Amino acid sequence: MKNLTLSPMVLAMSLALPLTIGSHSALAGDDHGSSTDPKIQLAQDNFHAEHDHNDASHPEADGGDHAAETAHGEEDDGHGHDEEAEEAEEEGLHLTPAQSAIAGIEVATAVESQLNFEHPVPAQLLANPNVTSQLSLPVDARVIARHVNPGQDVAKGTPLLTLASSDIANAQGRYLLAQAEWKRVRSLGEKAISASRFQQARIDIETSLQDLLALGMTQAQIDGLNHEQTRLGQFELLAPHAGTVQQDNSVMQQNLPALTPLMVLANERTLWANAQVAPSQSGNVRIGQAMTLAVNGELFQATVIGRDHQLNPQTRTESIRLEVANPDHRLHAGQFATAYLGQSQRQGIVLPDSALSRGPDGDWMVYLYDGKEYRAQEIQVINAIEKQNLITGIPLGSQVVIKGAFFLTSEQAKSGLSIHNH
Repeated sequence: MKNLTLSPMVLAMSLALPLTIGSHSALAGDDHGSSTDPKIQLAQDNFHAEHDHNDASHPEADGGDHAAETAHGEEDDGHGHDEEAEEAEEEGLHLTPAQSAIAGIEVATAVESQLNFEHPVPAQLLANPNVTSQLSLPVDARVIARHVNPGQDVAKGTPLLTLASSDIANAQGRYLLAQAEWKRVRSLGEKAISASRFQQARIDIETSLQDLLALGMTQAQIDGLNHEQTRLGQFELLAPHAGTVQQDNSVMQQNLPALTPLMVLANERTLWANAQVAPSQSGNVRIGQAMTLAVNGELFQATVIGRDHQLNPQTRTESIRLEVANPDHRLHAGQFATAYLGQSQRQGIVLPDSALSRGPDGDWMVYLYDGKEYRAQEIQVINAIEKQNLITGIPLGSQVVIKGAFFLTSEQAKSGLSIHNH
């Protein structure tokens, strides 16, 4: 029996895998045809080519020591073969990062969640307006430098664009004059000047300050205008919060009129969803209620955060607003989804069809990943719906393969490894 000695893959994705209920549906293992995906075939070819090379260069891996003992007349009582078979049973599958990537293997964390699957209604994902900014200027400006690219993740305070114009210079100049006058009247005191003059100076400084804040300048940038080396008429537009750069249409040296959208900065760690419910269903919805979203065959936990309390004149439905956590950026605004409104609830671990495969004895199995190797584990499928399967047989927190299980099953069969984790 050949031992597999390949370097481990660093490929783990945290995904909240909730439970499902309902009638049993067709699972991944039933869909496997006789044809092989070209990516999987390429990974298998690389896998065996590497092992053939290792076996040729390391004759001791094929039992060279045992052959030497036999040549010297030592009798083989058969126990050595039993020990080798036992070691093989305890061996897992080791894949290099390249082999894992070609095979399309993805790993996620199995967690317990509460779900229900009654009353499906259509929904669509939206950007969370609380953490989404559409950046524009209230004055004409010219783009003189770009510092980010579309799709780039940025932290708060990251420079996005450098903008310049005479309108920006005028706004900054008005602030400096107003600031100087305000300092002067404050030093004189209210008794030395009229009350109206004092108030006018105060109004001028506040108004000019708000004009600069409306441009997108930070307080630190505004305070820096007093430095002699600071050049008036331009500034760096900084990210107001962390997020992903979207809808970036600015071009170098482009003259943009006032209020032209420069880019959208969206934090996708939380998204909203609009679910359309009939008046007969909206009575069962309450703020704070947990609901389930199905998006592209995956299930996500969502929470009701609001409702419109009025019907759309075209669809005669009411919009229910949901919030869903998206720490791994698996979801995106604009995707369609299905929301479930029912009251039936169960708890357990749910895996997609792509995580399941059949073992040699016909039982369902999955592959667990411990950071070094993949090991087969038999499981029981309790129920299935929406290509998701409520299962038992693995502990909470397990790192389980959710894509690429068919490739691992094929390699396990070729290498002679058996499933011993019952």
